[in-house]
Amino acid sequence: MPVSGPVPWDRPAHTGAKHDIYRRYLLRWFPILLGGENAFPSATYAEGFAGPGVYAGGEPGSPIIAMRALVEKVSDKPTVRFVLVDDDPRCVASLKTQFRKFFPDRPRSEATTKFTFVKGTCIEKLEASLDRVGAWGQPILAVLDSWGNAPVSARLLQRLAGNPSSEVIVTLGPQPFMRFVSQLGPAADEVFGGDSSWREIETMTDAAAKRQHLLTCYRATLADAGFRNLLDFELIDVRGESLYLVFATNHSRGVEKMKDSLWEVDPVFGVGFRDPRDEGQEALFELTHPHLEPLTRLLHRRISLAQADGVRVSELRDFALYETVFRPQHVIRALEPLRQRALIETDSPGPIRIASMVRDTASARSRTVTRRS
Repeated sequence: MPVSGPVPWDRPAHTGAKHDIYRRYLLRWFPILLGGENAFPSATYAEGFAGPGVYAGGEPGSPIIAMRALVEKVSDKPTVRFVLVDDDPRCVASLKTQFRKFFPDRPRSEATTKFTFVKGTCIEKLEASLDRVGAWGQPILAVLDSWGNAPVSARLLQRLAGNPSSEVIVTLGPQPFMRFVSQLGPAADEVFGGDSSWREIETMTDAAAKRQHLLTCYRATLADAGFRNLLDFELIDVRGESLYLVFATNHSRGVEKMKDSLWEVDPVFGVGFRDPRDEGQEALFELTHPHLEPLTRLLHRRISLAQADGVRVSELRDFALYETVFRPQHVIRALEPLRQRALIETDSPGPIRIASMVRDTASARSRTVTRRS
């Protein structure tokens, strides 16, 4: 629904950090897909909740950030479509104006940079707009920045998952679901692909468990749509308010580049990042000097579930990349405390290496006692 209050509005702390991640990822996404020998001839950047293009303090919105990344990294040759949807007519009008203000001298030709501004809801207009501009068959990056308050159709997610080199970035704000679960109708179920199991939070008493359940349900929605690789993390502002950012792709390189973008985010925004799977619920405020105890706990749990022979560090690096908020290069550092506390053992003395095999010490002792008895 249209924004309640003035347009533009103040930029929340979450949004500043989130947009820095977008910027860093787009600086990678555009040249990977549109540059080099295997480049696609075109790509589409789409937003279902595009906003006014600027915030009250003058900070650029995500469509402007995307255009800047394109201009910085890609020549004028490949065609790039911008499909920008918002249901507030003030936002649509402002967005057109802001593009002219931020780019007074058109940096790319009209033939290779095509803009489509649409007034309407994401669920009603975005898929039809992508059809109309001929986006399918070429890469699409869809930013569905709704804060969880508006549904995105399961059909659209399925089509994006099956489209070549296409990816989705979704923000999911758990608070509206947690506060108003009993008041939200069938449209809220559509956020989760029509599955109402998210409503189980109504019987839960722990807030962290509620948030985790919502995220698990949404991950299932994206997996059911056909996305093989999912990366999610929790942003926490100074008030402790949470916002999930969920990234879906079918390419491991996309996960790697998004993870790189996260760990390079500017700390000036004062927002913490947390792995939603960490039972300790510790925020990672120092990205340049990361606190690795959450990863240490996650790795120990993973090792304890491994087969008798243990698990290779190379596999744990893949686990970190695809199943946690951390990077593969964090793994060996995170394993060292476990070995120092004699909670794990390696197959050889000396430094832990990528090829090393690690085992849970308690499990290994238990198996030895069982064999002797």
